[in-house]
Amino acid sequence: MKRSILYLLLFASVSISKLWAQAYGLDNADPSVFTKFKIPETDLRTLWLNTSLNFYSNKQTQNYYYKSDTYNSDFNYNLAPHYYLLKENDNRYLNLTASLSASYEGTYSMSNVNPGNTSSGTNRHSYSGNLNVNFILNNYINPENVFYSLGSNISVQMQDTKEEDNPATSISAYTGVKNQDYEFSFGLGIGKLRNVTPVVSAIRFQERLKQLNMLNGNLSETTIEDLAQQFYKQTYYGMVYDRPDKFFLQGIEKTLSADGVSLNGLNMYADNYLRETVNEVRFVRQEGLIAGADVQLEYQNNYMSPYGILLEQFYTLGNLYLNLSHQIDLNSQLSFNISVSGGPNIMSNPSVTQKYLLNMSVGYSYELTDRLVTSLADTFTLLYQNGSAEYRNYSNELRFSLDYFVEDNISFNASYTLDYYNSNYIKFANRSTQSINYINAGLTYYFARGFLFQ
Repeated sequence: MKRSILYLLLFASVSISKLWAQAYGLDNADPSVFTKFKIPETDLRTLWLNTSLNFYSNKQTQNYYYKSDTYNSDFNYNLAPHYYLLKENDNRYLNLTASLSASYEGTYSMSNVNPGNTSSGTNRHSYSGNLNVNFILNNYINPENVFYSLGSNISVQMQDTKEEDNPATSISAYTGVKNQDYEFSFGLGIGKLRNVTPVVSAIRFQERLKQLNMLNGNLSETTIEDLAQQFYKQTYYGMVYDRPDKFFLQGIEKTLSADGVSLNGLNMYADNYLRETVNEVRFVRQEGLIAGADVQLEYQNNYMSPYGILLEQFYTLGNLYLNLSHQIDLNSQLSFNISVSGGPNIMSNPSVTQKYLLNMSVGYSYELTDRLVTSLADTFTLLYQNGSAEYRNYSNELRFSLDYFVEDNISFNASYTLDYYNSNYIKFANRSTQSINYINAGLTYYFARGFLFQ
């Protein structure tokens, strides 16, 4: 215990002695850099197919007082195609993802027992399938303000199993489960709300280039804008490329070459130090105001056999929403989000006649980087639902994170998160509260030269 305290005090003293000497953060630039950001033209699509085939067999013979033979075999086949499409620019967003998975499994077992030459066997056939389709379209009628939105989310799952015993026993069993969920929405809105986190990533990248003595001044405004667009597209590369880092870094190097900056010849520490810009502790930045109204149709169909249980829900919901996020400066953000939805269940004999939902969050986030990276955010959510039982829920999340580079080969990271939940089923007088604490701390050491690099 005493040794641990000693190590902690030694680490703290080294940290404090180097804090101000190596602190290097954002310039106090005009936050209008966020409002000028434009979403890059992006057109990505891919189709891939996964398939597998498995066969297993086993035969066992036993000789005790009598002889018995047992044979088992299992055959399994899976097929899963996937499709991904993304077309995006500053005035349009179109995303389509579709996946289908189907599988068949056949199991056969047979046993022969002597004396008496008695035999028994079982055939089991199982089929399963899953279909998921998600479609989102946001298109601006007026490039500055008004837009319409279309969306759908389709999910269908089924599983059928048939089991037959030896014909002599005339016993068979069938089970099946089918779940269908369909959601469609149409809406109109006004305003723009952009994800401007890549702008911070571009500025962070510039600051890290300076810290590595690879850049004396600032990158040009055009290069910063192009760099931010590269960081924006980086999140999509993993959906269409097997080696997403390769294509991302190619874009980064091409952008930096416009200002005469090269990433060739980096040692392991410098390479990791620059790459950490992508995964650096950071809250999601959004800039703008958006408000609108949606009409939503939600249909659910759940069937289970052999019990013959069928549950159906068909909601027609109206939804109003407002989302506001503003960058006070390059280090802090204030956000407010609220949405209200509700409507009836139009089935003839519904178990739930109506449902209502209120979601609201208020957040303030602050970060100071580069050698010292801190993030503080507080978000709460209110939920009210009125169906077969009146339900209320309150949740709050407080998060604090810290990343600090002690010196050129060591970094320290720590985070603390507090989650609080309060739910109340009023009709049943069932109320519960929950408080969860998450604490994480660690050290990272960077070798001056990698094991596999010369």
